Amino acid sequence: MLSKRKKISIAIAGAAALGVAGFLVLTSPWTWSAVYSLPVTASADSPADIDNGRLIFMASDCATCHATTGQDSDEQLGGGKVLDTAFGKFHMPNISPDTEHGIGNWTLAEFDRAVREGVGPSSLWPDGNNLYPAFPYTSYQRLTPEDVRDLYAYMMALPESDKVVPDHELNFPYNLRRGIGVWRLAFLNGQSTAEIGVATVDVPAEIDHAKFERGRYLVESAGHCVECHSPRTFMGNVPNDKRYAGGPNPEGSGHFPNITPDETGTGFWSAASLANYLHTGVSPIGRQAGGDMAEVIENTSQLPWQDLQAMAVYLKHISPIDKPAPGMPEPNFTEEVVMLDTAFDRRDPLPTSDPQDISEGDEVFVAGTKSLYTTSEMEQAKTEDGKFLSGAKAKVLARQGDKLQLEISGWQPENAPSVIYQEKGQRVIMAALGDKAVAAAQRGATEIELKTDQVWRPVTLQVWSDANQLNLSQEELWSFSQNAYQTACSACHSLAEKDHFTANQWIGTLKSMKRFTSFNDDEYRLILAYLQNHSHDLGPDIPALVVKKASEGVPQ
Repeated sequence: MLSKRKKISIAIAGAAALGVAGFLVLTSPWTWSAVYSLPVTASADSPADIDNGRLIFMASDCATCHATTGQDSDEQLGGGKVLDTAFGKFHMPNISPDTEHGIGNWTLAEFDRAVREGVGPSSLWPDGNNLYPAFPYTSYQRLTPEDVRDLYAYMMALPESDKVVPDHELNFPYNLRRGIGVWRLAFLNGQSTAEIGVATVDVPAEIDHAKFERGRYLVESAGHCVECHSPRTFMGNVPNDKRYAGGPNPEGSGHFPNITPDETGTGFWSAASLANYLHTGVSPIGRQAGGDMAEVIENTSQLPWQDLQAMAVYLKHISPIDKPAPGMPEPNFTEEVVMLDTAFDRRDPLPTSDPQDISEGDEVFVAGTKSLYTTSEMEQAKTEDGKFLSGAKAKVLARQGDKLQLEISGWQPENAPSVIYQEKGQRVIMAALGDKAVAAAQRGATEIELKTDQVWRPVTLQVWSDANQLNLSQEELWSFSQNAYQTACSACHSLAEKDHFTANQWIGTLKSMKRFTSFNDDEYRLILAYLQNHSHDLGPDIPALVVKKASEGVPQ
């Protein structure tokens, strides 16, 4: 009869054996396969489409991680890139068709299992080798078997590389690769693209549903956009209610932005802007993609334009999520300008010439709003007699110390003698006049503007002002305004083309812009004057448009 001590020992050994067996079963790739199912692997005998394989390769961004370090070719897949994360260092493996150091010995079935299930072949375990989800098989699981077959055929036709890549250097317990089987059971859900995101029946009727579904497929499978542009839990999975809402760079060096169609994301981007960004890397506000996204653009820029349009349509219809980037406030829906506590003014000063450089006979351009006077005795004047507005042009008739006598010429509506416009038709306001300046103005014979039947008079006014806030070069004013426009306004407004817009269409109100920008009145007026002066109806001598419109470069 067994002693009590032996019984306890046997019980402990049995429990340990059951624990080990349970661990092996729970972490086995076969267990996941028994719980979930994916479409069966394409037949190795079926004809592969190499061109489509190249497309899937580019859409999947394979070269960004697996290209041989130290060279630029996206066809050299010797690996070597290091991803330094909170879990440890991941060394991107050699996936060239080299039979010793790459994946040249893998069959299509083994390749398909690795790409869609996150399980590689193993010489140690008969059920396979769990792969770390740094390899985005959580998205690749949605690739069709045919696309995986084509991708395999394309990659096996690429050059071999004998580069040796070291093993991952991960912290405990993440270095226990077998344990990833539990992670796969919990977070590799086996869902198809049809089960992800917006239900097809909820897509607006006016949207091309075929294009939407193509975009869904590319974004949710090969493109694996959700893998970077989402936060992760402590377990490393993407929470479903925060998909595409932005998250920290795994290396802790930055933040991937919210790309949902929310005000805190890409809500102000049009589908065309999104497609253009994927094609050129230039955002609606004229900024070039950098960092990891610049590498992604190298790949998406090679995709067919119709696929980029499809991806853009899909991204415009995912669920919007209110999640500002770190340090950014919630959207301001009031007319009040709200500045962050950490904000500082990075604006360039208004472009002005040195007042001492301005001489009699010069042509000058107003950078900042200036007071004007009908007499050179400006110091004795109780009030100003009017204002020059940003963008106005004047001629220097005389100089007395720091004072200038300026002549401005323009047009006035018959019944509005207190305003001087640059051209007939209420195009660009150059000056606002008080009673004394109105009386001092010299006016010519009336003319009728044929398009509106308005009556106009040419007007010339000689007044005095100081030599500050002026520039001898109109090009400097336009360059300043162009840059201000591109970094702010072009996010919502397309720049005028001469054959599309008139100057009047750019007239707006300062108040309406207060919640969107921190421009002061002079900066706004310079932008407005710039746009108006580059519209098609201000005469043949106006300089050619120098700013590229937001959609330039997009293939038609």
